[in-house]
Parts: sequence; C-alpha cells; structure tokens
Amino acid sequence: MKELRCIVFTDREVVAAITDRRRRINEPLPPGGFQSVALSGENGDVSLSLASAEGTVTAIGEQELQAALVAYCMAKSIPLPVDAEKIVHLIKGRCTLMVTMNFHKGARLIAARKLAPSELMAAT
Repeated sequence: MKELRCIVFTDREVVAAITDRRRRINEPLPPGGFQSVALSGENGDVSLSLASAEGTVTAIGEQELQAALVAYCMAKSIPLPVDAEKIVHLIKGRCTLMVTMNFHKGARLIAARKLAPSELMAAT
C-alpha cells in the first residue's frame, strides 16, 4: 500500500523557497530580487526561470527546486517523512511536490496484558 500527498505551491511560495535556500548557501541573488516566475515541464522534468527587475534570467534545475521546496516545508513545520520519495511535478501550471510513502511494514499487533487484582483495584 502507498500513500500519496501533493503539496501545491503558489508562485510567491516558490520564489520564497528559492530565495531562502540561496541565502542559506550564500549563492548570489539578483539586485531587487526576482520579479517573475516561469515554470515549464517537459518529459517529466520541471524547470524554473526567475527574471529579475534588471531583466536577467536565472534558471533553476529540478534538484535545486526540490531541495528548496523541502526546506520551505520544513521551515513552515509541514511534516515530510524522511524516507518518502519526493518528486516535483507541474500540475495545471502549479509547482507541486508529490510525496509518496510506502507501507511495506506488517501491521503492528498489540498483545493484551492481564492485569493483577491489585492493579484492577488501583484503576478504580
């Protein structure tokens, strides 16, 4: 059995995620920040182009985008399982982080424990 979660991000959240990640790893940001976002998806790969106020375009690859979105979720206290598969998709023009969790573990059964008479008396 598998569970699939989709987290859909707005353009503003995508820009915030990329900006925060680049600040944390000390990569340069364009002066004035990013002004426009262009997402594209071809053959299952998602790419992002961010244009600055000066007109320079910064291309962001899928791996950097995914890392930025995962870090953004962690910063916003959105729980993401460590061992889950995380893939970025473009769904209806929106950047979407798809999280797939596998449930290959057997069901945990809890054995009933008999209570001693003294424990029964203490419980009442």
